[in-house]
Amino acid sequence: MSSSDKTGSSPRSRHILTSTGWNIIGRIAPVFVAILVTPRLIHLLGLSRWGIFTIALSLISTLGIFDLGLGRALTRAIADRPEGKTTPETADLIFTGSAMMGLMGGLGGLVAAGLVGLWVDHGLKIAPELHSEVLWSLWIFCATGPLLMINAAFWGVFTGYNSFRTVNLITIPVSVAYYVAPVLVLYVWDSLIGVMLAIFACRLWLTFAYARSLLHLVPALKHARFRGYLLKPLLRIGGWMTVSNLAFPILNYVDRFMIASVVSAAATSFYTTPADVVTRFNMLSSSVSASSFPALASSWRREPERASEIYCTSVLAVSALLFPPCLITALFSHTFLSLWIDASFADHSAMIMRFLCVGVFLSGVDSIASGLLDAIGRPDVNARFSIGEIIFYLPVLYLSLIYFGVPGAACAWAVRICADYGVRSLVSLRFYAPLKPAILRVLPATVSGAVLLVAAMVGVSSAMAAGEMFLSLLIFYAVLWFVCLNHGEREAFLAFSGKIRKRIGINI
Repeated sequence: MSSSDKTGSSPRSRHILTSTGWNIIGRIAPVFVAILVTPRLIHLLGLSRWGIFTIALSLISTLGIFDLGLGRALTRAIADRPEGKTTPETADLIFTGSAMMGLMGGLGGLVAAGLVGLWVDHGLKIAPELHSEVLWSLWIFCATGPLLMINAAFWGVFTGYNSFRTVNLITIPVSVAYYVAPVLVLYVWDSLIGVMLAIFACRLWLTFAYARSLLHLVPALKHARFRGYLLKPLLRIGGWMTVSNLAFPILNYVDRFMIASVVSAAATSFYTTPADVVTRFNMLSSSVSASSFPALASSWRREPERASEIYCTSVLAVSALLFPPCLITALFSHTFLSLWIDASFADHSAMIMRFLCVGVFLSGVDSIASGLLDAIGRPDVNARFSIGEIIFYLPVLYLSLIYFGVPGAACAWAVRICADYGVRSLVSLRFYAPLKPAILRVLPATVSGAVLLVAAMVGVSSAMAAGEMFLSLLIFYAVLWFVCLNHGEREAFLAFSGKIRKRIGINI
């Protein structure tokens, strides 16, 4: 187990980089398997059953509403435990929070099962011979609700202890099995029921694997008891996080519905297609924010200087990871969309994609600022902030669509994200003054990145775009390295990159 995995260890900048690396591997590795397996899965299932399967997978985010923010609240409570020590009360907290999330998952599964039954019987248009198969398969999927929530709670515990290496090593093979197991089952049992049973088995396998590793990490769990009074602080923090979670889809998806209403349903495709591509880059920022949140929660009270250092390192890591894909996508958006779809589609969507690249870059940086407020125990600020954004954003979005069409919606979204980051940073200073040096130090990187991405919105030839790409990358990373990073962070990056080179057998 790495040093960052040890119980009670205090994370530093190099641990943030290492944890981020493990999170990226844990998220990206299954994607490659999915790309290879999905065509075969579609062929074996057929379009009708494949459509049902994808809808079932979307239920995962719906069941997340029943989380009540307990998973993230549990992470914070463990990371912020007194003196970083595990006590019998910590073990009781883990058991109580996990049990509560399991109960909420069961409730969510029951609600979903009832709605699924109504939907399949009265709303879903499928062949009569598929009715029973679809109904039973979705009921089996809903039965995984408790496992889904318990696994989320266990993940929160691992991250609270900064055990990112351990949890990703457990998760990666199971995530791969989510895609491979259904294919193997279909070769011997041509039924969607078998596919859902395979998914159930994978989630059960993950639950036991997590539990076994947690017992090794926190031996006191063997004697833990359910303590109802420990839920009160978790629910207080988690309740505000739930408000933010509910506001998030409104802020991020209302533009699509408004485009369909104000412009046309057909015009929505010009927005959603590039948006679905560009928002995939959030995988990189979420890998960093997942690492920084428990680190900030464990250090903000006892070591404000270290918390400031962690915030700075996290923002710069997000900037460094997001800038290249956002820049390249913005510069070559028309070329990419022309090759992927067609030239006519690219004419409508290229500028939209460029606006979205600016927004995604700043939203990744903003995720660290948002995580800081949650980490210091002020999720209420994020919740109120989100509600205020909805009030101001909706009329601006509507007017942008009226006067500028679909590109206006993309511009309004990017401007909202920019304002979001700026205002949230100022608000963070009010509630956590030690953050001021970090915010000032990351400002050159975030501003230069945003400015260079705005400059990339100007349409140029492919040759000029290539030149602009190299020049922009040179400018951005020069600012990052010479202006933003301190000596310790440069050493941490060189040490981390040295480990990577050594692992893959590259000697320089």
